Amino acid sequence: MDFSGFIYCPSTQHPDKTCVAKMMEPGLSPAFQYQRPAAHRERLVPVPITTLPDGILPLSPTITSTSTATSVSTAVPLLKKEPQYFMGRPVHPNYHYKKNRRYAGDESLPYPLPCDQQEVNRQNIIHHIFSEVFGTIHAAEFPKVEDIPSKVLDVGCGSGLWIASMSDEFAARGKPNVQFTGMDIVRNCPDMTGVNFRFIKHNILNLPLPFATGEFDYIMVREMTLCYPQDPRSSEALLEEYLRILKVGGILEVQCSDHTIRCLSPSGIPPSSRSGAYPMTASTRFNHRSENSYVQDYNRWITHFLGTKNLPTIPCTSQQSIMAMEKSLGHIRNRRYALPLDNPHWEGKPVSSVTGTLENRSLTSLTSTMEPRRSTESSKSAPQAATTSTTTPNDTETRSIDGEPRERKGSMGMFVSDDARGIRTLARQTFTSLIRNLEPVLRQSNRIPQEDWDWWFRDMMLNFHQNKGLNGGECIEMGAWWGVKKST
Repeated sequence: MDFSGFIYCPSTQHPDKTCVAKMMEPGLSPAFQYQRPAAHRERLVPVPITTLPDGILPLSPTITSTSTATSVSTAVPLLKKEPQYFMGRPVHPNYHYKKNRRYAGDESLPYPLPCDQQEVNRQNIIHHIFSEVFGTIHAAEFPKVEDIPSKVLDVGCGSGLWIASMSDEFAARGKPNVQFTGMDIVRNCPDMTGVNFRFIKHNILNLPLPFATGEFDYIMVREMTLCYPQDPRSSEALLEEYLRILKVGGILEVQCSDHTIRCLSPSGIPPSSRSGAYPMTASTRFNHRSENSYVQDYNRWITHFLGTKNLPTIPCTSQQSIMAMEKSLGHIRNRRYALPLDNPHWEGKPVSSVTGTLENRSLTSLTSTMEPRRSTESSKSAPQAATTSTTTPNDTETRSIDGEPRERKGSMGMFVSDDARGIRTLARQTFTSLIRNLEPVLRQSNRIPQEDWDWWFRDMMLNFHQNKGLNGGECIEMGAWWGVKKST
């Protein structure tokens, strides 16, 4: 745990490990409550503000371990309507807090996710999943050393992991002095040793962006679709601003994933042996409705919430047309993948990388796929979800009465490796982590009582991770689009 900004009193140079453990972040259970670190406040002493990292508010100089109630009352008030401490550290007035989670900036901003360490960890895992699925951390190609950009902008840089990875890649290819700029509304990235890096704090909704015309050779916009409304004028204005600060011949790349879950139908194209993801083509087919009732609940809740904020639910579908409408952007290409969250029932049995033989793994029964199991107690409290699905003539992923997939014969030759199954397991874990991080906004917008949510989340975790409830082809859709700025 990072204790930068604090020092221990000389009398307590060896802190109790138990006390430190109580200030750690929550586990998987959303109902887990923390003991407030009031008993540990006296062990922290103020340090000058110049030594504190970005986003940390120092203690008032009048408040020390020996401060009395009188001295505290006469001191300058720290904050109003906000907790004075968060996870054992002083809070900053530019943040707000919900259920022990830290959020950035103004509550009126459409971005729904927190900006604490749990969310940063999830985004870092998504970075590695993207690398495994695409085989690279960028889709734009730089075949020669002279093609490598000199000035790069990462919009919504987050933890800075992408910048650090790109710096290592370019340096290994013979160009170590690439200048990287990270822009975000809050700073969650550290100073990176050996990287030519600067951070710019800016809200993407405030145009123009604080950069000169033609300043960058390469702009990366990654997972930013929850940061601005789905308004054609706003999207076009933001795209034009990206192109303004991009020099002629420079590359603009956009990476994003859809926010609702669809079910991949049996595909004639085999999955990647590296990641188990299926390349998406014009012939790729989906079921828009999952048979899993928990996925149905999530899709309904996230769709309603995003609608209240005018945010897109399936940005991958519209990204190509948005970029194609820009006349000054040419040579537009894209790569899209569907990564299953488990092994679909129509897929062949997985191959063991150790023995090279097929593993004996029984497919999940039709009963558990159509209606995930719920205990008697949880059924009383969990939000009601539709137990029947409406099948349209366009649905290609259907089952016969005996539970055997109708199109399974054409997919028996598709086997996935242990590595691919590992990537799918990681994707499933990040998906459940996303649901946990969206809890406050999903509950508030859909008026879900806390007790009902806790029961639902518990049963959902059991269904996804223990009862194999995501073998109907449920997948995460992700894509990358990039183009070159043309001369005007």
